[in-house]
Amino acid sequence: MKLFKKISILTISLISISAVSCKKLLVENPRANITPQFFTTPGGVLGGIIGIYGDMRNLWGTEGFTNITLAGTDEYLAGGSATSSTIPFFTYTNLVGNVTAYNAVSIFGVAYQDINTANGVLQYGPSAFPDAQTRTEYLAQAKFLRALYYFYLVQTFGPVPLHTTFISTPTTSDSRAPIADVYAQIITDLTQASTELQTIPGETIPSTGATSPFAGKAATRATALYLLAKVYLTRGWSTAAQPTDFAMALSTAQTLISNASTYKIGLWPDFASANAPGNEYGQETLFVVDESNSTKYGNYVAGGAGGSYNITSNLFRPNYPTVNANYPAAGGSSVMTRDIANGRPFIRIRPNPAYVIEQAFAEKVNDSRYYKTFQTTWIANTAGVTTPRGTLTVGADTAIWMPPFDPGATKRAKFKGIILTPPEDNAPNPYTTVFFPSMKKYDDPNRTGVNDPSTRPFILFRYADVYMVAAEAAFKTGDLTTAAAMINVIRTRAAYQATNSGPQNTAAAAAMQITPAQVTLDFILDERSREFYGECQRWYDLVRTQSLIRRTQQYNAEGGPNIQPFEDLRPIPQTEIDLVTTGPKFPQNPGY
Repeated sequence: MKLFKKISILTISLISISAVSCKKLLVENPRANITPQFFTTPGGVLGGIIGIYGDMRNLWGTEGFTNITLAGTDEYLAGGSATSSTIPFFTYTNLVGNVTAYNAVSIFGVAYQDINTANGVLQYGPSAFPDAQTRTEYLAQAKFLRALYYFYLVQTFGPVPLHTTFISTPTTSDSRAPIADVYAQIITDLTQASTELQTIPGETIPSTGATSPFAGKAATRATALYLLAKVYLTRGWSTAAQPTDFAMALSTAQTLISNASTYKIGLWPDFASANAPGNEYGQETLFVVDESNSTKYGNYVAGGAGGSYNITSNLFRPNYPTVNANYPAAGGSSVMTRDIANGRPFIRIRPNPAYVIEQAFAEKVNDSRYYKTFQTTWIANTAGVTTPRGTLTVGADTAIWMPPFDPGATKRAKFKGIILTPPEDNAPNPYTTVFFPSMKKYDDPNRTGVNDPSTRPFILFRYADVYMVAAEAAFKTGDLTTAAAMINVIRTRAAYQATNSGPQNTAAAAAMQITPAQVTLDFILDERSREFYGECQRWYDLVRTQSLIRRTQQYNAEGGPNIQPFEDLRPIPQTEIDLVTTGPKFPQNPGY
């Protein structure tokens, strides 16, 4: 938890510039507003930057933003307890004209608040530091963060307001800039940040000998290079495309790969390690949103469930405590009790088995990622439970088993617990809207209470994506050999299992290799599912590649029949539109 202080745009703490880490918030100076003069001091610049980092917790890790990044795609269906404001994004029903749903797209307001802070840092911050290198590294943080927000905005909404100067007086007018202008600004910011940011988090600034306060997994040159490559890739697919975009995406990603040791980044040998608790600041992570259970630095409350809490450990969980001993018949006690290890079940998001199990993760022998992504077994934790097939022994028997296949009648008859299987198998007890495999990448076994939110840092960017960005860019340039080589790096790692012998892992890796002829857009998208399932990328992946409508219709039986061509953009929150009362009316996206 290196950058976890919550410093909002309205309450910023003054920080000693000599502090060795951002944990040292010694003097708090609440402000009703921020003036330009605030950013002319070292404490004001640092406070503004860390305030942006803290504000990101209002998006990443929250229920609303998680749904917006995943819902209505080939991978996900609404869970049985999905909220009324987000169900329309899963099913594409009752969405047009649904102001409540529009307002759930919270990134618009959060992003512009933080962009304005970044603008203040960049406009007035240069005078705060006598040392040139310190000034450069600090301001580069603001450039990166501004670019990150604009990148998410332009992907989510299309043309958006483009502001690069600090607004200190409220205005009632605004307009949307062409996406070409937005992308140009993003690329300018990231290009500069990629040479100006710290090389590694929390490094020593040579000119002063001071330790950079941006520790943990704050932005570095590697982070900026990764995001720059992805921006080039995304613009290359868009109506603002430039002829060299895909080539630039590939060369930028390859530059990062070639210099990985300089930036002290790399792939974990085991895919399971990439999202394992305790590895958030490890070698594969490029960027995180920090969390804390300290009420001094954040908004943590035991049992918290809304607001800016990180509740990703809850969102993907089935209602396992309600599976009874006689299931599917009524009666009998629950076979499981809610506990910390198995998590608090919010039942908001469930995997779409028609795609996830039958297509994306169809290969489960040599590819280890399905079982490292999903929890499929629940070990008995409740004494005295007897099913029609026997009494469950706590800590030994499996109370619930959700295999991605039908184990057959013989296995069912001998198995003491409850078995549920994919609906496509037409076997007894199919998955339901409340009973389904649990995505476990966000599990937090270190929570104090069973109902507590997670305090794990939220991983936004992983080094593995650098290879997948390179692969997609190479594919778009027609270089299928390079595309296959990049994908095979990821697939080689996916074959590794700690329980295998060396020869077994070698054989599995060989079986996982693909040829250039196998590289297609759909293969790339399937591979992204296998690697990044649940990591808040899917809607953006499908929109970027102009595949959202086609693949949702192909795989998603709940959303596919209803999705419309214009729904590759999210609606702008009506609350934001209503703020524009002077000049031309602020337009909603077409179709909404």
